[in-house]
This record gives sequence, structure tokens and C-alpha cells, in this order.
Amino acid sequence: MEMKTGIRALIALSAIMRAPAAAPEPKAVEIARAMMQAMGGEAAWKQARYVRFDFVVKTRGQVRIERKHLWDRQTGRYRLEEKSANDSPGVVLFNVRDRRGTAYVSGKKLEGEPAAAALKGAYRTYRMDIDWLTLPWRWLDPGVHLKYVGEKSLQGQAFDVVEVTVDQPGAAEGMRYQAYVSRRSHLLEHWSVGADNGLWDWQYTKVGGLQLASDHINTQKDASISMGTVKVLDNVDEAFLTDPARRLATLK
Repeated sequence: MEMKTGIRALIALSAIMRAPAAAPEPKAVEIARAMMQAMGGEAAWKQARYVRFDFVVKTRGQVRIERKHLWDRQTGRYRLEEKSANDSPGVVLFNVRDRRGTAYVSGKKLEGEPAAAALKGAYRTYRMDIDWLTLPWRWLDPGVHLKYVGEKSLQGQAFDVVEVTVDQPGAAEGMRYQAYVSRRSHLLEHWSVGADNGLWDWQYTKVGGLQLASDHINTQKDASISMGTVKVLDNVDEAFLTDPARRLATLK
């Protein structure tokens, strides 16, 4: 399955910086823990099983990217649905831990190099999209590096700014974000990506006692990234993770 690339520059693939090797600063760790507590607590996040979300990018009111995701957080199994370059429906069923799986276009299983390329692209897509949904929960995970930048005021509100760099497997460089955490709500309310200083405003939804991102708005670019109707589920029909004919739109 060929993954669309035109809009990826907009959502930060062009903004890549070398990941720092230093341990996270105590101030940044303190902010991370307070943020996770405000979102429902680390224990609740660790217990969450299945996460269902979309990734819909719009610019000037037009849909540019539309993907559907299902993530089994306890086993690493994953389902990604996205149309290919010729608008054929594509499905990749894989495990994010070993990156092995199967890929299908219009119901036909891919083999050889096309399959390998589809799996590689699906994993890259997972790594990119998941940041926009859950990165505030993963600041203290291995491969995520924190640097406290300082305090900044936006629209009369005080924010702690933390530079968050996420390692990219197989690459010497990582994705870098400037995260603005409100001292009032303790939530990540804005961020900029890499060298682009334009701010994306974060909106949240509460699901199963957890706060997860729902929408991101960048008024400067007249752009938005929506997570759709985010779900955190205890049980999911096994077919959604094994059968390419199933559709996540039917998952209730």
C-alpha cells in the first residue's frame, strides 16, 4: 500500500533534529508527571487496552489525508486503513513491536517488495500519527528526550515550554516538538513542530477516564488534524486485527 506523502511536510516530517543524549531535566519530568495526572493518571493509561482513532488532515477545508487506526496497546497488534495513491482501499495488519504483518490492497494480499514497502510505510505512519494522539502520555518512555526551555506567556496565560524529541528507529535524528504546557490546566495546549514555529492548538476528549487528543488547529496554515471519535475499549472482536475485509468504521 503506497502512503501519501504530499501533506507530510505540513505535519512535520521536514522538521527533524538530532535527539539529545542527556537525561531528562528534573523540571521537565515534574511537568510530565503533573500533565499525566491531569489527563487521568499513569496507572489508568497503563491499563488501557484497545485505542481506536482516526487521522484526518484538512487544509483550507479540504481533506488531504484520512486514515483509521486500531491499536492493541498490550500486545502491539495494529490495524491501519488508508486509501492508496490510486484510491484503492489499503489495510495493513502488523505488530508495532516487531513490524511484521500482512498488507492488502482492494482485498488482495501483497507479496515480496510491495508487501515490505507497505509494512515499512505503515510503521512509519503509526509512529507519526500516534504522536498527535498520545505523545503527552509518553514523555517518560524510552526514546523520548525532554529539555526544559522556560516559561512563556500566550494570550495572558503562563506556559512551561518543554522541548520533546522522539527517536526514530533506524535514524540518527528524531522528531522534535516544542510543547506548551499550561500552568493552569497542566495540559499540553499548544505545540510547534521542528523548525516551524507555527502553533498547533490541542483539544481533548475524555474517554474511559483518560484525556486524549481530539483535534489540532493551526490557524496560520488554515489546517486541522482530527483524531475522529476516539475510543478506549476493553474488548474488540478479534477479526478487526486479523481480517482485512472488516472495516473500522463498523467498530462500535
